Amino acid sequence: MHTIALKTDGTLWAWGENLKGQLGDGTFESKNTPTMIGSGYTAISASYSHSLALKTDATLWAWGINEAGQIGDGSLVSKNTPIQIGSDFAAIDASYSHSLALKNDGSLWAWGYNGYGVLGDGTKIDKYTPKQIATGYTAIAAGVYHSLALKTDGTLWAWGNNYWTQLGDGTSKDSATPVQVKVHSLEK
Repeated sequence: MHTIALKTDGTLWAWGENLKGQLGDGTFESKNTPTMIGSGYTAISASYSHSLALKTDATLWAWGINEAGQIGDGSLVSKNTPIQIGSDFAAIDASYSHSLALKNDGSLWAWGYNGYGVLGDGTKIDKYTPKQIATGYTAIAAGVYHSLALKTDGTLWAWGNNYWTQLGDGTSKDSATPVQVKVHSLEK
């Protein structure tokens, strides 16, 4: 377990467990106090053992465990320092073993573990680099084995594991592609 924090000056700090390099400080040694990782960051997201961050120039950076390709660099090798994955990104979210990102043009990207269809690309095959899923989105959220995204028209979409009906589509069937969440009015 680790923690990352972003200061208002754009510096990124990390502490906690570091067995897979998830602190991003270039070591595999756990830290019990915050250690500065870098500067120029605007957004962060930490999962169980990997992290994502956006810099002011809209570049996406990732580090930590990479057993399912969740870093997005095309390998399965864990990284103990941030590495650049792509550019022109606006939002990120890291989950247990997959990653989501939203580009400035509204396109949705996913990579990493793809059991239950959690990446939303219509398959259950892990992806080791970011793959475009769809366009027209404004917000994202990555659950442990499911994902959510908000479209520009205000509709909510979900995909992945649906054992506990977390996709909100009225079924308990997994979906490897985005399905619209059924929203019911609370008004009588």
